[in-house]
Amino acid sequence: MIRAGSRFCLEQNAGRLPFGVAQAMPTTDIQGLRVEAQVGKSFRNEIAPRQGLTRQREFTQAEIEWFVKPNAKDMKKFKAVKSLELLLFSSDQQLAGGSPKKVAIGDAVASGMVNNETLGYFIARTYLFLVSLGIKPDHCRFRQHLPTEMAHYATDCWDAEIETCYGWLECVGIADRACFDLSAHAKAAKVDLAFRETLEKPIEMEVLRLTKDAGIKVMKTFGKNGRPIKEWLEKLPQDDLKCLIADVTAAGSASRTVDLPDEKTEDCKFLPEHVVCETKKEKQSTTTFTPGVVEPSFGIDRILFSVLEHTYYARPKEASDEKQTRGVLSFPSAIAPYKMAILPQDQRIQRDEKYPDLMYLMQTQAVGVFVVAASAVTTLILSLGTLG
Repeated sequence: MIRAGSRFCLEQNAGRLPFGVAQAMPTTDIQGLRVEAQVGKSFRNEIAPRQGLTRQREFTQAEIEWFVKPNAKDMKKFKAVKSLELLLFSSDQQLAGGSPKKVAIGDAVASGMVNNETLGYFIARTYLFLVSLGIKPDHCRFRQHLPTEMAHYATDCWDAEIETCYGWLECVGIADRACFDLSAHAKAAKVDLAFRETLEKPIEMEVLRLTKDAGIKVMKTFGKNGRPIKEWLEKLPQDDLKCLIADVTAAGSASRTVDLPDEKTEDCKFLPEHVVCETKKEKQSTTTFTPGVVEPSFGIDRILFSVLEHTYYARPKEASDEKQTRGVLSFPSAIAPYKMAILPQDQRIQRDEKYPDLMYLMQTQAVGVFVVAASAVTTLILSLGTLG
């Protein structure tokens, strides 16, 4: 749905790149543009679900799709995070049997360890997000995919891994997926998802154009479909046209699947006489390209599991013979279910006298309140620690 609606979202952003898109509620503002986070269910053919919440057949994911120009992946807000030091585990370090190292994200991008500023920015923001949830910084690292792991279309890919009782757990994937997503969708759905940018100054370029004689021979060879096939050749991108000419020259002929009107296709065998072209100089005021996509993908269940483990600690025992372990969930205020507790310090005050007014005041400020019954204050405070 994200890729299918990218054309509409581009129009809503006044035809400008970059922009972020998803299908759920707005979450943050990046580079002056509103970005949304998609939250939904994913499914996996897991043969043996195990390790609690970490390996399931059904799990929750949140994603952002950030569309950029393929040759301009700089990020204006990158300078705000470039000095942030992260624990990075590059593919070279993994292959050499090394260990992760703390590196400023700006240095990692400058050295080429991280492919571009946009990818580096989302890596840094992912780290800040995880730490804000309560993840311990020294137990969070970013591991680069090895060449054998990386998808064939990806330019670069990093996983945010959090150390838990199960070892290093992959929780977030940040990938530069290049132009593959939109190109594949455009081809399968037979829709045009290319971006057309108006140049500040027209440029003169040498382009290949089908000769008049070649066009006539194409129309004669393919009969009633000759005209749409000729138009298909004339609209073929320059790189694809050069590739077709090279294949025909090398083998004497080359086959291509041509899209025809009414959603029909035809497998056409092109001969050298069909692809005779001449070089012309033309002025171009626009340039056409398929946007690239940088995609941070968050595994909500694994992040929640890691937050519970990282924020839990046992309160020191006050007496040597104390048998009960008093656990505490030290959630940051941003995710704590309750921000305030109302405790009866004076047993002479009836609960109905003051509590309703206090609860109403807190609720109007959207503050979660937990009301506890009368008991010893110390016991109440200790019990509240288990609620986060």
